[in-house]
Amino acid sequence: MAQRNVIQEELEALNSLKDLAESYEEIAAIQMQKIKDKVLRTRDFLADLSDIFVDLKASYVREMNDLLARRNKGDTTLLPVLQKKGKKLLVYMSSNGKLYGAVTQKTFRLLVQDLHKEMSEDTDLLVIGQAGKELLENAAIGKPFEYFDMPDTGVEIEHIKKLVKHFLLYEKVFIYYGKFDNVVRQNPIATSITGEDIFETEVVSPTPRDDRFIFEPTLEKIFNFFETQIMSNLFSQTLLENQLARHASRVSAMEEALIHIETEGKRLNQQKVRFRRMTQNKKQLETISGIVLWED
Repeated sequence: MAQRNVIQEELEALNSLKDLAESYEEIAAIQMQKIKDKVLRTRDFLADLSDIFVDLKASYVREMNDLLARRNKGDTTLLPVLQKKGKKLLVYMSSNGKLYGAVTQKTFRLLVQDLHKEMSEDTDLLVIGQAGKELLENAAIGKPFEYFDMPDTGVEIEHIKKLVKHFLLYEKVFIYYGKFDNVVRQNPIATSITGEDIFETEVVSPTPRDDRFIFEPTLEKIFNFFETQIMSNLFSQTLLENQLARHASRVSAMEEALIHIETEGKRLNQQKVRFRRMTQNKKQLETISGIVLWED
């Protein structure tokens, strides 16, 4: 009797897990569909815009060098946004919740791999999301990091403004996040939002930038525009990309969990049937034994 009760309890727990997994999968699928079209439509536009940003930094090298030299000397006539600390920032975009499948771990491994190459004092690390903070603390990578708390959904413009203001202190900013390919596949990626490479270029292949441009009104004002407005748009896209990849990864993870739950449910039901047959056989044997005793 005790064994039958244990099997029944396990089946009930398994059914509860099944309901939970189905709910998570359905919610993730709805959220994924809500932002998928927006993300995919914006990708090509921002990639082209980022290409212009790369051109801006590569063209008129002498003018750019003069501008950066003035900034490094502390020229107070420069716009405040151009007065930087000359460092690189790596931003790990994770999540606050769990059960987002493999994409979170894949992105973390990519970050750690690059961190081993970027342990100098000229590189800072910023983590967005409680899950990423816990991963870094448990990994004990030996590098301090800043933490920024941001909701997984319903991100406000003030969150973006605060982060972009922080990004503008750095010469280079690279965002680590998950990029949506399809429901089955999401790739970890590190992309520049400061014009080093074309946005979301997964395999960087330097392209010669030999074109020359005339900047109107001035290079300084155009550079300022790109480093504020365009950077904000690129970063906003990474937020949406990361959300989309997380939701898709959760759908895959919950689907896989449902397969395991179904397999485990079949195993428990088979045990339940075997136990019921054993109980029936035992009762039949006891009945037969009783009849034999009476006949004797």
